[in-house]
Amino acid sequence: MPESPAQNRLKQLSFVVLAVLVVLASRLWHLQIMRGDVYEALSQGNRVRVIPVPAPRGKILDRHGVPLATSRMAFSVSIVPQDVPDMEATVVRLAPILGMSPESIREKLAAPRRPFDPVRLKTDVDPAVVTAIGERRTDLPGVVIEEVPVRSYVYGDFASHLIGFIREIDSSELKLYRDKGYRPGDLIGKVGVERAFEEYLRGVDGGEQVEVNSLSQPIKVLGSLAPIPGNDVVLTIDQKVQAAAERALSEQLQELSKSPKTRGAKAGAVIAMDPRTGEILAMTSKPSYDPNMFVGEVSREELNFLSSTPSPQPNRVTSHTYPPGSAFKVITALAALERHKVTMDDRFVCTGRDPQSGKACWTAERGKGHGKQDLVTGIANSCNIVFYELGRRVGIDDLAMYARMFGLGRPTGIQLFPGDASGLVPDRAWKRLNFKGYDQIWYPTETLDVAIGQGALLVTPIQIANAYATIAAGGITHVPMVARAVLAPDGKVIREFAPKVAGSVNVSRGSFEILKQGLAKVVSEGTAAGAFKGFPVPAAGKTGTAQNPRGDSHGWFAGFAPVDRPEIVVVVLVEHGTSGSLAAAPVARKVMEAYFGLDQKQPEAPGSGTAPGPAGDSREQVVRPADETGGTMPTPATTPETKAPGEVRGEVPDGSGVSHQGPGATHSPGVGRSSAP
Repeated sequence: MPESPAQNRLKQLSFVVLAVLVVLASRLWHLQIMRGDVYEALSQGNRVRVIPVPAPRGKILDRHGVPLATSRMAFSVSIVPQDVPDMEATVVRLAPILGMSPESIREKLAAPRRPFDPVRLKTDVDPAVVTAIGERRTDLPGVVIEEVPVRSYVYGDFASHLIGFIREIDSSELKLYRDKGYRPGDLIGKVGVERAFEEYLRGVDGGEQVEVNSLSQPIKVLGSLAPIPGNDVVLTIDQKVQAAAERALSEQLQELSKSPKTRGAKAGAVIAMDPRTGEILAMTSKPSYDPNMFVGEVSREELNFLSSTPSPQPNRVTSHTYPPGSAFKVITALAALERHKVTMDDRFVCTGRDPQSGKACWTAERGKGHGKQDLVTGIANSCNIVFYELGRRVGIDDLAMYARMFGLGRPTGIQLFPGDASGLVPDRAWKRLNFKGYDQIWYPTETLDVAIGQGALLVTPIQIANAYATIAAGGITHVPMVARAVLAPDGKVIREFAPKVAGSVNVSRGSFEILKQGLAKVVSEGTAAGAFKGFPVPAAGKTGTAQNPRGDSHGWFAGFAPVDRPEIVVVVLVEHGTSGSLAAAPVARKVMEAYFGLDQKQPEAPGSGTAPGPAGDSREQVVRPADETGGTMPTPATTPETKAPGEVRGEVPDGSGVSHQGPGATHSPGVGRSSAP
């Protein structure tokens, strides 16, 4: 019996339904069997997150174990881009809560990253921000709150230039450190100890496998890998001596600013060193900054401060170069003694003017001279006439040779980042290389300028400290060191840094003894006698006033104590201090008083209230857990400064007469003055 039209249509529909079912079954089989693992992983990816857990950074300790930099826990706001359905709307809502501009958030989101990695937007937010985000959780899908370790600098700006600070890694650093496991958003030391010892201080990050809801909010932890904290670095710094240096320099600058004659004195540097080992006991540069400002977002007010003049960013102990003034006269004296150009029987007559060149002694403005001088009294009185004559006898080539012998003109190799500037020791070869025509000629008057620490001669405070440490140690030069040991988180010593001898100078013991006699007389009855009156420890030193064409003279003091068996070298530099004896020497005395325990009240670390003091004497082993004017000289021209590694921005030229010298910098002659005590 033939099928009716209705039956025929039903059969056709059945075939269609069967075909659809076959297709659906085939697709389901493909998804469930053939591709099941893939889609299960994708599903897990939407439900489970692997959240990195940053490792606490290692502590930075003073030589007695006093913590100077530690870590603390803080809230951080991050965003998981894959979980944000409308990124632009989320950015607009989130920006005012975080106090950030939408542009800065977009910039962070645009940085390269791994899939599903949270992008950290702001660290160290206050509880009010955490509460505000929690209240708007449904409007901010993909935004998460993390608790992470952040850096804490215990005493604020205390030793800030030495310690340094950490900040988010930039693109150039990422290229350099990518092979060491660094990723975008990681923190890295920028300057100072934080950067120099980055490999030790950085820990190993851990992670947590967390189940999240549809808003990316954590529900429970499925698994975790604990982070490994970084190692601790024990410095050579003595907290007590450092605090004394910080306080003494700050108070001196404040006091000098009250006088119309010294109101330009707003910056300076202090360094204290053990001449027996090269260990740095204290290092401070003023003005300074609080490295805690770099933990979160730097405010506009803080940026303005960092850009102020004089700039608080550079470490003046290592990165700025200055004419040394009379602090250099010890080199001239040693060169003359070793080249047999002077004896203790020689007498020099100072009438206030050099009879051959007409150049002035610093007493000339008072209408008199020093009268008859020998070498020791010439050092004690810082008599320019004596050193003009010695420079004339020695000559520029030998002067330059002895200057370089004591480490001037090259970096010291100190364990810091960035390294120290090289300075400049001028001579005939330098002029031929850097000038043309008649300017290549080395004139006799230029030798006289160098002999008293002026002319084109440039040094850093760390170089002067190293030179005086060499004198104090009888000719042995050490590489300045800032770290004694590296400790594992459990306190086990994993590396110790031994003193490193850089070399020795070929100078006789007799020459050193004569020089020490002169330097001791500077303190007992010479240009530093006023500052050291009543000081019970026999000390030696040299004041200096280095004049520059862009402001008042810089004040220097460099010295050591005790004279017979030196334990500490102290160098003080006060920019525009006008006088080494008045501006710098009093600061050095206070630092020495702290070292020898002569200060009645232990100085407090700035911003700390009463700072924890080290146990025992400052020398114990590491624990585990009025001035000269006149004359002419070639003046070094300040070279344009480039942005130093770790600086927030390039430093604003401050008209200080300070050279921020880099390799290859050249200088041109100009008008200048002579050196003072």
